[in-house]
Amino acid sequence: MNTHLDRLWRLTDMLFLTGLAVALFLGSQVTPLLVIAGVLPIPFLLHALKNRHYHVSIWSLLIPFGLYFGYCLFALFFFTGLETSDPRPVNPSLESYAIAIAMLVVGLVRGLQIRNLALLFQRVMPWLLIACFLVLSYMMFAGIRDACRVRGLAPWPFIPALLFSTLTFICLVGWEKLTGSERWLRVTLMAFSIVISTTYTGSRGVALAQVGVFGVFLILGFLPSLKSRIPSWYHMGLAAGAGLLVSFFIGVMTDCGPASRFSSTFETFQTMASQLTETEEQTAINTVPAPETGEVLATTPPPAEVEVKTDQAASVTKDEAISHRLAMWETSVAAIKESPIFGHGSLYLQKLIHATYGYEHNHNQYLTWLVTGGLIQLTLGLVFLAIPWFISKGLSTADRLVLTIGVSLFWGLAMMFDAFLNLKFYTHYFCLLSGILYALSNSMQDKGSR
Repeated sequence: MNTHLDRLWRLTDMLFLTGLAVALFLGSQVTPLLVIAGVLPIPFLLHALKNRHYHVSIWSLLIPFGLYFGYCLFALFFFTGLETSDPRPVNPSLESYAIAIAMLVVGLVRGLQIRNLALLFQRVMPWLLIACFLVLSYMMFAGIRDACRVRGLAPWPFIPALLFSTLTFICLVGWEKLTGSERWLRVTLMAFSIVISTTYTGSRGVALAQVGVFGVFLILGFLPSLKSRIPSWYHMGLAAGAGLLVSFFIGVMTDCGPASRFSSTFETFQTMASQLTETEEQTAINTVPAPETGEVLATTPPPAEVEVKTDQAASVTKDEAISHRLAMWETSVAAIKESPIFGHGSLYLQKLIHATYGYEHNHNQYLTWLVTGGLIQLTLGLVFLAIPWFISKGLSTADRLVLTIGVSLFWGLAMMFDAFLNLKFYTHYFCLLSGILYALSNSMQDKGSR
């Protein structure tokens, strides 16, 4: 009987990690699997938490989490920024925050109940991601996509891109102890993550975040103290090169290459740079002192004023997704200047963004925090985002950097283009992941785990 229970325990552990991975193309449809493998086993496995030594203080997780959500809940009830008669948005809501807290608890408790979590994660998660990549590849070539963007059952194509890369970066933790074949498997996953973000999903914000993370790893790889402890420059270079090469060939075969979405991004950058240069040149011309002739010609016409376009964003790019973002960012910056410290209220985006542009948020997490809660919420949001650093205390510096760069920095860069923590799925997944990462950190420190 004990043998059967042991096998059942191991099966639920495997299913729980599987749910963590397949959520990248199932989205919230993965909930039944997480309930079966994550929630239901908890009361039957409580004995696994008894007499256990925890290397990381639980407060390193609960304090940043509590500060952020405590303020969110306070603002939701007492500082909405809306009048009583104003319509309320669907998100954020009390239900959304309650689920987020529940997801943290499930990730934390269930993660701690998984035996040898670190070893299981290192051995199983890479192959789960390989399987997920094959599923996404099938969807791509079978035409199961929205135009050129694969999303599966997830509501947005950003989900496969963001989650696949996040889990891939987490798999890099413990690099120093990995065998050669395990390292190359992870290099392959990094290449696949590029294919997913650039070609399968066309997620420009996630792709730019990947560039930032790859760049940071590339720089850190030259530090003598981190040599052989994190992926080296040639690992990152090979992953990037292979990913871009595969993306090119897939684009040729499907007519859905990265150029179809990324060309407009580069054109926008060029246009903005040229406009900035023209503005600086015009300013320089206007500030040139007049010749000291001692007289002013009455017939000299006054300088022509530069025409200010009302739709400045549309003049920068023809890409609607980019132009809408630029317009919303401009509107958000103007609102932030009016109340930079406390913001305008937790639901103010309903009036500022949704009523004008039709979006739930302004597609920039930092501007969202500043608009709704000012510098206070921005600070608490950054502390919440830095949870991987706090909970990895006790690990080697290299592993702490990998975990923080692969999760906090990656999400942080991606959120410059989308307010992920103002959307239910992303918020709930990050909370679930935070609890699991706390358990993973403890598991890695058990007997020097490997």
